[in-house]
Amino acid sequence: MELRVCQGIVDDAAAICGALVAELRLRKDLLGDDASLDLTQAAVGGALAAPKARREDTARKLEELVAQGALPDGPGIERSVHLARCSDEVAQALELGRLPPPELWCADVPLTVESESAGMLRLLLEGEPRRSMVRALRGVGHEASLQLGQERGRLRALADLARARQNLGTLAAAAARLRRETERREVLQAIAEELRKLGFESAILLAEPEGLVLTHMSYRRPVIDEAMKLVGVRKISELSEHAVDPERQPLLGSLLRSPEPVAPVRAHALLSAIWGRRAPRPVRQKLIELLGLQELLAAPLRGAADSALGILIAAPQNASEEPDLGVLSSFSLQASLALERVLMRERMRAQAKLIDEAVEDRTRFLREANERLQEADRRKDNFLANVSHELRSPLVTMLGYTDLLLAEKMGAVNDRQRQCLQVARSSGKRLRAFIEELLDFSRFELTRESMTFQPFDLAEAVGHALANLQPKFLERRLNVRQRVARGTPRVLGDRERILQVLTNLVTNAERHCRDGGKIVISAQPRPGFVLVSVQDNGTGIPASHVPKIFDRLYQVGDVKDARSREQGLGLGLNIVKSIVEAHGGEVSVESEVGKGSTFSFTLPLAEAKAEAASP
Repeated sequence: MELRVCQGIVDDAAAICGALVAELRLRKDLLGDDASLDLTQAAVGGALAAPKARREDTARKLEELVAQGALPDGPGIERSVHLARCSDEVAQALELGRLPPPELWCADVPLTVESESAGMLRLLLEGEPRRSMVRALRGVGHEASLQLGQERGRLRALADLARARQNLGTLAAAAARLRRETERREVLQAIAEELRKLGFESAILLAEPEGLVLTHMSYRRPVIDEAMKLVGVRKISELSEHAVDPERQPLLGSLLRSPEPVAPVRAHALLSAIWGRRAPRPVRQKLIELLGLQELLAAPLRGAADSALGILIAAPQNASEEPDLGVLSSFSLQASLALERVLMRERMRAQAKLIDEAVEDRTRFLREANERLQEADRRKDNFLANVSHELRSPLVTMLGYTDLLLAEKMGAVNDRQRQCLQVARSSGKRLRAFIEELLDFSRFELTRESMTFQPFDLAEAVGHALANLQPKFLERRLNVRQRVARGTPRVLGDRERILQVLTNLVTNAERHCRDGGKIVISAQPRPGFVLVSVQDNGTGIPASHVPKIFDRLYQVGDVKDARSREQGLGLGLNIVKSIVEAHGGEVSVESEVGKGSTFSFTLPLAEAKAEAASP
């Protein structure tokens, strides 16, 4: 209650009733925290004109008279208005001795606020009051009571507004903190600390797969330890072993599914639902006294799609103040969002861990399978190399003796024998070509990882490849032209492997050319690489076979030229593609049936690689 309000009441009463002295005595709880207000506020008749020092002196003397018992103390008066003559000592103390005692009257007017006794308004009057004065005193008391009630309501409204502003600020700070936390332990700690700022001690029951678990309590550690001892729990970590099935505890189930944001709950019933037989009534009573659970509020925590996350239990710290349910409801919503984010993050981490473990297991299985396949592939390549080598040795002997017989070095042969020997030599040469192709393939597979990249002259490599096949060209009267200029930039690669690519492509062109046909080898520099082409005017490749021509063991089976039927095993072009791609290049083919084919591949320039490697 402000000083100006009390002073206004006594001033108005003194002015209306013509009192020599007016005194206001109020209950201490109505005075509030204003230290300047004691139990007494006094005003002398004509208070507006009286000096302040005189009013303070009069108030002090009235306090002394009350202490001496000369004036009755209040506020306990129940009569509407109490009139009594003043004693001589009262008049003398107040320096009113000029008036005879029978002429000085004391009127005590009771004051009420919200139907409760609030205090007393005491007036010292000159002369015996008339009936009209009594009515005036009653009116003054009524007006003073109304004024006190209005002032008390205003102060309450201001206090509620200040508390609401403070709570809003606390809620905003709590929301910001809860958004920052990313771990469950930090979120639970933040919920407890922020609720304590709002005036609540708290506990959280989280919904786990095994049931509701008491996860966190905001009380000090010694208090929690003492509470755990009462229910027979040695460590807080053991709380997870005491999960409660909400389906078997109707109270917890109803709170978990409650449509209300906040619901009051009796402490004995809640403790019984959580601890069951571990907490008989005497133990529950000790827990209530230890934790201060005179009043409990429960707020369900819900996630997305109205899923149940748990229950927030709040105990107001100040029993004299009415708890703000709206603040608790808003905070429980923020806590629900924070817990849902944390629990979802935990589930995501658990799922990611399971996926990582499954991927790791699958990767390990695939790695082991791949290693087994690679080992089997190496064994196969070694087997092919050994078999090809072992087959070629006796075949060379067979072809040598066949040539001797045909040359009649070992005696004359008739025409039928010569014909049979020629068939045998032709088949042997074809078998030798197959074996050479197998040897090339196995040699490449075994030495794939040992290629050496160095700059070399492409024109010289093309000339070398053609020189090795020159006898074949002469035998079939093929017109072979080389269009690789001497100034062609050097390329970067494994010279022996590129020589194998050229040999395979030129051999493939020779095989599909008719006698007297034409083969052209050209090289055209491009930015960063050289395009090498091998063109022939042979039988060509049907369009349906072009996409698969570089596949391993693939053969074109519908060509019409008799010579082209003497195909290899379908490994040469696959070797060409593998070698070119190992050099970072590309291989392609263009063909038309009856007009020939053009095989092209690219190789990187040695200068371009050097520029890319320089800083």
